[in-house]
Amino acid sequence: MTPQERRTKSIEILKEQGVPYMEQLPMLESEEGITPRSTEEIAKRAIACLITIQVACDAMAGKIEEAREFFRESNFIEAFNVADEFTEAEEIFFSGEPAEQQILDMTWKYEAYWSLIWALGLVEELNYPDNICDCQHAINVVTECKGFDDFMKKVKPRGLNEILDQADLLYRYHWACVDARINGRPAPAGLDPSVVCERRWGFEWLIGKDSDENDYWDNVMLHT
Repeated sequence: MTPQERRTKSIEILKEQGVPYMEQLPMLESEEGITPRSTEEIAKRAIACLITIQVACDAMAGKIEEAREFFRESNFIEAFNVADEFTEAEEIFFSGEPAEQQILDMTWKYEAYWSLIWALGLVEELNYPDNICDCQHAINVVTECKGFDDFMKKVKPRGLNEILDQADLLYRYHWACVDARINGRPAPAGLDPSVVCERRWGFEWLIGKDSDENDYWDNVMLHT
């Protein structure tokens, strides 16, 4: 599908859902202009993200030390082969003092993680972004596995064309949310701006392998 065709398809969906759109919003690159991430790369990023989210959730409940102790004493991180996958923003949850806002922001990463496990074929379809994801399913897709190799056996990666379709649609959802906020209106058509933003974060990382950022997951750019 060409970028023009993808934009047209997204706009038709937005019309059906009653979501405002801007015809002139730029198109995403074509498949030929994007370097796909490997399935293993996506899987490791997803698992490291999920582990950090769990520590953040415990931190919110005042139990960060208990969470750290669990991951220190268990072999979970080693079994899933992600010891070297944590970003700078994630490392603070294991050895630093995350601020309240950092903790809150990390718990919202469930939605970015949801985009990654969708790309891995572990979520059947992306629900309309008006509600948070199924957090229990998000956890189970990893914890029901014995380790990384077991996890990879469950994965059925989606193609780049399908990923770009969703990335383009979320880009346009995000524009509608930002436009509403700037103009002092609630998000249209029941969209949850935080869900939209984080879902898009995941997709922008998926298609942003050629970014110059050293630690792109922490620095994804969400231009609208």
